[in-house]
Amino acid sequence: MQQASPFSAIIGADSLRSQRSGVGRMTLEIIRATRYRPELARLDLLLAGRLRDTGTVLAQVEAGLDPVRVPSPLLRFKRLVADVPGVQAARRLKHLSGQRQRMAALRSRGGGRVVYHEPNMIPELFYSPFEGPTVVTMNDLSWHHHPEYHPPERLRWIDRNLRRMLDGSARFVAISHFTAGALVQEFGISPLRIDVVPLAAGREFRPVSREDAALVLQRHGLEDRHYFLSVSTLEPRKNFDRLVAAHDSLPMALRQRFPLVIVGGSGWGNALANPLAQRARDTGTLRLLGHVPDADLVILYARAAAFAYVSIYEGFGLPVVEAMATGTPVLASSTTATGETAGDAAALADPLDVHALTVALRRLADDKDYAETLRARGLARAAEFSWDRTASGLIASWSRALA
Repeated sequence: MQQASPFSAIIGADSLRSQRSGVGRMTLEIIRATRYRPELARLDLLLAGRLRDTGTVLAQVEAGLDPVRVPSPLLRFKRLVADVPGVQAARRLKHLSGQRQRMAALRSRGGGRVVYHEPNMIPELFYSPFEGPTVVTMNDLSWHHHPEYHPPERLRWIDRNLRRMLDGSARFVAISHFTAGALVQEFGISPLRIDVVPLAAGREFRPVSREDAALVLQRHGLEDRHYFLSVSTLEPRKNFDRLVAAHDSLPMALRQRFPLVIVGGSGWGNALANPLAQRARDTGTLRLLGHVPDADLVILYARAAAFAYVSIYEGFGLPVVEAMATGTPVLASSTTATGETAGDAAALADPLDVHALTVALRRLADDKDYAETLRARGLARAAEFSWDRTASGLIASWSRALA
């Protein structure tokens, strides 16, 4: 059988910020995993409305820079002249012309075949001169099922663009069977247009020895294997209020031995602005570390007594797999996609049931044999996912979109 000729691809990369959320981490990994695939003649990135070289952007990200706001004398000059009459219009014309030239070059390299992939649902190329097929990753439908957990401006943005996205996309990538089923049921999308492509933990997520973790734990004031960890952007959907309440229901001695440590940047909705959380912070049984470097994050995962991810609605639950890959026992929501992702390798509980969460946390702290069983199962479960498999699924979806 004759092998298909290589094609070109563009990935929307606006989520590659210096403090990346789950979508940003996913986007970075799929770029790394697909960049050198033999099926691709070239891979470019669309970032802040401009086509960018993949190698340049990855170098900036790996240097800890925000690729949208890399400081330079040219950027400072552009800011100085931005308000000069006529400059903005001239820049828009030049930008549009440059985009058309880059698109022509991409089509040429890909034998006339170029596909655009949007990892964050609403394709930016709807607003650029692109005529090829678009593939969209649907990470979850929480905005549809739980609009109360999203800021109004996000809902307005989705409402303005949803129909165009649904009608204009050649294919959809669902990151779980749960999300694929929701797309069919809620929006009538044909299953033939949906590819289920699960995510994975990055290769850096692996077990870490106590000795190698010592300095990081000391810097954060934590004792090895004596803290519960949760990782997420702080927003209402992640259910931190109930997690804090469940932890607060443990005996004080247990809370002091196993404080709840939350890692993640501020989102919206003041998820932990309540008296209970403030009291727990005052007593030291709740620690908010904010955003931490990736190297610290791996160690914090790996040396926790257990990891808790009890979000109300998830399309996959990537932190569950990341924690499992480091050898840490996991407590996850029994609802939506996290149960599918965790399989039988995690303790599962109803995220709305504070008592059930408390019972699960206590068992993870007290029952060492149970924790060890989950540790072994988690490592095996995490190994079933890989970004190479994800890349193969994406390439197959892109190829179908071009067929």
